[in-house]
Amino acid sequence: MQQASSVMAAALRRGLFASQHAAVGQQLAGFASSASTVPDWASKLPAEWQTAAKPGSSFRRKMKVHFNMCDYDKDGLVRWNDIDQITQNYAKIRNLKPGSAEWRKCQDGHEFVFTKFWSDTGDLNGKSSEEQLVRNIVTAAANAPWKSVEEFANMTPVKICFDLVDADGDGFITAKEFKEFWDAHQLKPTEMKQVFSELDTDKDGKISRQEYYEAFYNWLNTPHCDPGHKATPNIWGLVPAK
Repeated sequence: MQQASSVMAAALRRGLFASQHAAVGQQLAGFASSASTVPDWASKLPAEWQTAAKPGSSFRRKMKVHFNMCDYDKDGLVRWNDIDQITQNYAKIRNLKPGSAEWRKCQDGHEFVFTKFWSDTGDLNGKSSEEQLVRNIVTAAANAPWKSVEEFANMTPVKICFDLVDADGDGFITAKEFKEFWDAHQLKPTEMKQVFSELDTDKDGKISRQEYYEAFYNWLNTPHCDPGHKATPNIWGLVPAK
């Protein structure tokens, strides 16, 4: 799993480092001043991903919801201390004893996701801005090596993300487990039921691994989220309209 997930990590960092070198002297790498202009770092990507990279795009609104979920202290950067606070919230909500197997699973899982997905240095000392997130996700998705949901699940941290929410390890996320996830991230309570319903595509009252993987696959690989553009399920909150 670690080897497979490193594929996505490498893709994310390639997008990050390439755009950083191309934008020396700019505060936000490749970010154009005009809202209708494709950022420099996205200029050679397929047309649909150039559109996704533009300021004000529906894809950026989707990424903003994701970023805000993990920027716990709302300082404009996701650092390990943000994710660690979410981990501590989980421990309190689930009454996890420090040093227990359950606590260790929660801690190790969040460390893995942070270092592979968020950190620009690949360790707990790294960070990510919202612009870095957009750049990395767009670049990775536009050059995605996965061609199916199964390949995606084997090449990204999505399996670990599922296991972090599936507290009892039975292969399903119940409404109770989903609420624990929601509360640990301090997301909007009024949006929780709708998001759970969208993820529970067969309406059996729980989210299966396949439903979860498909939601993440569609979320990452779909360059739009507005109606008429194959809108993906909301995952961490409702994506606002323009």
